[in-house]
Amino acid sequence: MEKIDLLTFLEDESEQLDFDGQVEVFWDKKHKLFEIELTFYAENKSGQVIEDVAGVSSEEPIISFSDSILLYSKETPVEFEATDYLVCLPYAGKKGWTLAEGKAFFSYLQVILDNGSSDLLDFLNDSMTDVFELTWSNVEFEKFILDAKKHTPNGQLPYPKF
Repeated sequence: MEKIDLLTFLEDESEQLDFDGQVEVFWDKKHKLFEIELTFYAENKSGQVIEDVAGVSSEEPIISFSDSILLYSKETPVEFEATDYLVCLPYAGKKGWTLAEGKAFFSYLQVILDNGSSDLLDFLNDSMTDVFELTWSNVEFEKFILDAKKHTPNGQLPYPKF
């Protein structure tokens, strides 16, 4: 495998996800942050009134839901509001992530996207479902990392040089 940096890996793997929505990677060079924005789209066939967390109501025929994941350097002090993100995950400064961590991240993210798509449809089509939100489990993610370490060659995804 050719040597690639963390940004290139995030962008390439994001494009490979099986997801009808949109996954975008944003890099904040100044603060050494990566934000991965996930946007789900679903048809609101019944014209149901949907209220978001800010209290804004909509009955649009297509609704969208967005959430973000933040990757931050353990070595660079930066302030962020963890509650603004689905999850905030550290990387090891210039070393970035191991290849196993990167592979585990995208394997688990695919599960999150699959479950989220299904849950969003349930939310729109089942009057008993009152809330839609994505759920990240650090315990489950750690299981993916352990599995990836067994099946992934050693390698590093360093922070990009610029």
